[in-house]
Amino acid sequence: MLDIRALLSSKYGEEIAHHLITYYTEIENNYALQKWKPSELDAGHFVEVVRRILEYELEGKITPLNKNLQKFDDNYLNILRNKKGKESFRILIPYALKAIYNIRNKRGVAHISDISPNEMDSTFILYSCKWVLAEIIRLITNISPSDTQKIINSIIERHVPLIWKDGKIKKVLKNLQARDQILILLYDENPLHEHILAEHIEYKNKSAFKKILTRLHTKKIIHYTKDGLCRLTPLGVSNAERLITAEK
Repeated sequence: MLDIRALLSSKYGEEIAHHLITYYTEIENNYALQKWKPSELDAGHFVEVVRRILEYELEGKITPLNKNLQKFDDNYLNILRNKKGKESFRILIPYALKAIYNIRNKRGVAHISDISPNEMDSTFILYSCKWVLAEIIRLITNISPSDTQKIINSIIERHVPLIWKDGKIKKVLKNLQARDQILILLYDENPLHEHILAEHIEYKNKSAFKKILTRLHTKKIIHYTKDGLCRLTPLGVSNAERLITAEK
């Protein structure tokens, strides 16, 4: 799998890469937890970082993160439109960012409004940010949109105190049932292949492990595909949260 952070760092610098991945991950995580306001607030930071990527692509410079950018209005969009460069950097990404920014600023997120942060707005913001990030990766790698989406899906990783990590080694630091360990591991990194989960848990009986995963799938706690990929559902996220909170 392509190292997205290294790719972005080599192109735009480590600071931009770190903040871009961090803010996107926070949007995704807060959305999964149905925390609509934090998810939408993080989108504002995401937009500010991507605007600096547009600067680099169209002007060859990046405004430091501690410095203010030009006002994000129609005049700014027209300036970008008339720059020399790829259409996505000049038009498509800027207009997507403007829509994200408008919802963040005008729908009870950053300011008081008659519309509170909600699932509908958060869904639009999440998938708009997902598209923007995927489009940036596609443009600088020339890989297919489907492969780009797989890369984007691979970057989501939460940090759970119950889990100890050492390189590729990952262990749940509590004596819990395999079912619960699966949920906690998937909460930390989602999705994971069944072979990786079994290795982390040190579960030797493959057929019995598959039965556990199948039961979780039947209960809609995870989505378990025929090729062995396990993904936590929103119901699974809630269950994992309860487990983690109970062990704190």
